[in-house]
Amino acid sequence: MTDAAATIREARGPAQLRVRDLEAWYGESQALYGVHLDVYPGETVTLLGRNGVGKTTTLRSLMGILRKRTGEIEFDQRSILRLPLHRVAHVGMGFVPEERGIFASLTVEENLLLPPKVASSGKEMSLDEIYTLFPNLLERRHSPGTKLSGGEQQMLAIARILRTGVSTILLDEPTEGLAPVIVNRIGEMLKALKSHGLSVLLVEQNFRFAAKIADHFYVMDHGVMIDSFAVAELPSKREALNKALGV
Repeated sequence: MTDAAATIREARGPAQLRVRDLEAWYGESQALYGVHLDVYPGETVTLLGRNGVGKTTTLRSLMGILRKRTGEIEFDQRSILRLPLHRVAHVGMGFVPEERGIFASLTVEENLLLPPKVASSGKEMSLDEIYTLFPNLLERRHSPGTKLSGGEQQMLAIARILRTGVSTILLDEPTEGLAPVIVNRIGEMLKALKSHGLSVLLVEQNFRFAAKIADHFYVMDHGVMIDSFAVAELPSKREALNKALGV
């Protein structure tokens, strides 16, 4: 990352999410090695890398789902490394896993009414705000989760997290397997979240999608962060990215 890019990020104030020297294990097998990353308020950050290099493991480690870890994880300048899993959302960080995690037997509206407000960020969204952001969900509000398309399920999973009042969302492969028109809608939604002041840490294989919405990128390989750069530096990084991502 250039000095100018670093200065621009730091001018936003303290990082909302700050990670230093994060290492994590599955049993006796180490998966992350000295991971550093920052997410600043209102910023969309994308974590890039081939399959199996540690991107999802990073998100799971940040949330506390993966418990065997060392290093520093700070949210709003408060250490959350030792917080129990159920308390992490209360500080303002929510996670939408790749498998989405909705209640398939409940209707869209029941899914949206169920999550409690757990964080006091002031960024929780009302049902009306959710339906404005996701008009598809308004149309399908009385439909059970089993009747939703993959894209609608993804929108519902994100909307459920927005109801809880978190200020930072961790998204794991939100466009995986979705039609291009739905991918575009999710991109528009993520841009709208920025206008609400929310921060997003995104794991994404669809580089073209990520390039349209991200402010900053990190590149992983075999559990290590090998690069970090602002979106303005993207043209000069193309060749290295093609090699790192195998595209």
